[in-house]
This record gives sequence, structure tokens and C-alpha cells, in this order.
Amino acid sequence: MKNILLSFCLLFLSGCALTNVFDTQKSPSQSEVITEPTTQEPPTQETSTQEQNEQISQNAINVLQPKCDVGNAVACNDLAANYELVNDFKNAAKYYKKACDDGIEAGCANLGLLYEKGKGVEKDPQKALEIYKRTCNNSERLGCYYLANAYRRGQIVEKDYAMAMQAYTSACKLDDVPSCANIGSMYELGLGVEVDEQRAYKIYRVACFRGLNKVCVHMKRLGDKLGIKQ
Repeated sequence: MKNILLSFCLLFLSGCALTNVFDTQKSPSQSEVITEPTTQEPPTQETSTQEQNEQISQNAINVLQPKCDVGNAVACNDLAANYELVNDFKNAAKYYKKACDDGIEAGCANLGLLYEKGKGVEKDPQKALEIYKRTCNNSERLGCYYLANAYRRGQIVEKDYAMAMQAYTSACKLDDVPSCANIGSMYELGLGVEVDEQRAYKIYRVACFRGLNKVCVHMKRLGDKLGIKQ
């Protein structure tokens, strides 16, 4: 049972809290409305940080909007990302599409993710998959990353670990560190490849040293298992 749980939790986008390293698409939680509070409680640090982040994104929106409006495609992509951070998915989709239409492949890939999730647009997984393939073929690392996730999960396309590995490898070569780390996970679990814990450890180590801090726990765990002095 322990090994089964590890298999489900280890891949970084599977949804387990301790190892959900790379997926930043989180559903907003509904706030509890208190109509007649008896005391004014100070905000928790988490709430305060969330409010600060939302204010930062709103400030960014105010700066980026006029730049996008005059045709700055990069600004449109950044604008969409900030709308997404404040959970305004309709505007996020609008400006990702604008950026995409103006040649920003990252905007296309992120628009694809909204189609996959049905956020701000009508849910259309097949359209998302087409976008991922096209952007990956155009050397967009996010497109390759999302495509790899799709093949690994098997939710919007038939599960195919070999294709997932190929797409992760393409993204990794384009300097996408999370994709590199997921290659290590596939080697550790033997998904589409022979189990190779030594190789997985080395991949985790590089990803950790390149600043992907949350993968460091996997490096340490696997290193301890293999008896590697760290």
C-alpha cells in the first residue's frame, strides 16, 4: 500500500499536497461569509499574503493593459497571466488568445490549458491537445510540458508514457526544469522506461541545484534509499 501511495504521489502533478510541485492552476476556494462578526480578527498570514499577491497582480494589470491595447503582444501574454492570478479567467482567455494570434507561443499554450480545464472558455480538451501539439512543434516549452502531462495522465488522450517522455524531453531541452524533474520521476517509477533509480537521483539533483526547491525532497529521499552521501 505504501508503494502504491508513493506511485500516486511522486509524479509532481498528481495532486498530492507534498509533491504537487509544478501545477499552479488551483481552483479558488469559496470564502466563508460571516454576516455579523462579534470581533475583528487580524488577518492570518496566508490571507494577508494572498491579498498582497492579488494587489500586485492588479497593479500589474493596470500597467500592462494600455501596453497590450496598443499592440504589445508580450504585454498581452503577461496581462493574461495576471488576470489568471486574480481568477478572472474570461479576460485571461481573451488576452492569451490575443497574444497567441500575435505570435506568442506561450500564450497559445496557456490558452490551451484553459480549454483543457474549461476556465474562461467552453471546455474543449481536444482543442487543448491540438494547441499543445502545435506549440510543442514550434519549440514552446510550455506546450511540450502540457502535452507530456496529457499523455502521462491519459485523461484527454490515450495514456502513452513513451509520448509523455518524448514531450518532457523536448521541454527539458528547451530549459523547462519541471519537465526535466518529471523525467526523473518516470525513471524512478519505471513509466515507459526501465526503472533506473540512479539516473532518477541524478536528474532530481540537477533540478534541485537549478533552483526547483520542491524536488530537493525527492533527491534526498532517493539518495537516502540508495545510500548516497549527501
